[in-house]
Amino acid sequence: RFIKQFLLLNVIRVNNDEIEKAYFLQTGWTLNGRELLWGDPEAIKLFSMIREHLQVLNSSVETHVIGYSCLSKITYVKMPIARRQYAWLDKENYSSHQRLNEEYLKNNEDWFEQWLVGMTDGDGSFTIARKNDKWSLVFKITQSRYNLRLLYYIKRQLGVSTVTKDKTKGQILIRDRKKIAKFIIPIFDKYPLLTSKQFNYEKFKKAFYILEDSSLSREEKDNQLFYLKNKEVDPNYISPVWNKASLPLESVNDLNNVITKPWLVGFIEAEGSFYLVSKTATRTCHGFGLTQKLDSVVLQGIKLLLHIPNEVRYKPNHNHYILDTTNSRAIENIIIYFNNTMKGMKSLEFSIWARAYSKKGNTCKLDKVRKILLSIKTQQKYATLLGLYQ
Repeated sequence: RFIKQFLLLNVIRVNNDEIEKAYFLQTGWTLNGRELLWGDPEAIKLFSMIREHLQVLNSSVETHVIGYSCLSKITYVKMPIARRQYAWLDKENYSSHQRLNEEYLKNNEDWFEQWLVGMTDGDGSFTIARKNDKWSLVFKITQSRYNLRLLYYIKRQLGVSTVTKDKTKGQILIRDRKKIAKFIIPIFDKYPLLTSKQFNYEKFKKAFYILEDSSLSREEKDNQLFYLKNKEVDPNYISPVWNKASLPLESVNDLNNVITKPWLVGFIEAEGSFYLVSKTATRTCHGFGLTQKLDSVVLQGIKLLLHIPNEVRYKPNHNHYILDTTNSRAIENIIIYFNNTMKGMKSLEFSIWARAYSKKGNTCKLDKVRKILLSIKTQQKYATLLGLYQ
């Protein structure tokens, strides 16, 4: 029952005369195998956004589609939170969109823009491309196909872009230079990238102004663009934004607000890993980690901000830096910090992981949750998960 409640909404009453179970698939909501909202990614995203996992007790839920709003009548809802406490809700005509007022700070424009910069620091790219003797600029964010809802969220917030899909991944692309000038450059000028991708962005922006410069001949543009395209980042490069901080970083005060919460949420959605690890045959515990090939200063900043006692380590065999922890106090800090903040499928992974913390010490149940998280991270279908744990 503990495992199923992550993936099942217990009871839905349809037309007041038939009770069916509803479960979440990566394509949307399904009622006994009948997919709803098929082909409408905006609606799918809204209905599939899992920020809280509610266990509905003695309730009937009436679901109505009015535009993209889901209105529900809920009698009692039990909602576990970080420190094994419970919040009780007794409301009639509860509407999910009413939460927006409470979440204003993380839904406003500044929050989104900083979140997008963090996501780009993790999974984005700025490309100077040449094909058929023509130059193009491409801003791109790539996600696995199972996380398409995050790409549609970005598309809706920006108001421009194209989402492309193949069998394994999706990408959000902006190629039009007018749109790059209007939507992309202002964001990344206002909120610089914290990783070495700032170097790539600066090349990208220089290339934009070269292409827009009507005083340059085609040959002059080619020469300058080839030079930019072939310029490689120095392994010791540090984004200029870190000049605001006191380096080397030794305390959270040294950060001087270089790392903001929305940036970190976006970066962790791209790069973070929430996992459970078997320490011994009788002990399974929570872990959190992330790696970077460059930019150890970013990991050091995250370590300080999240109060992680473990040191940032360099692993020469893998040629990357790693920050990870199973420290209980750090895990509790992380659960509180990221609660109800994420936009993509990482929100599901985080919610399962965080909620399982209430089962700390119960190796049997934690091992089951660990298998679920591993299945999600290998992009298995939710139907497979349901089959395994029913």
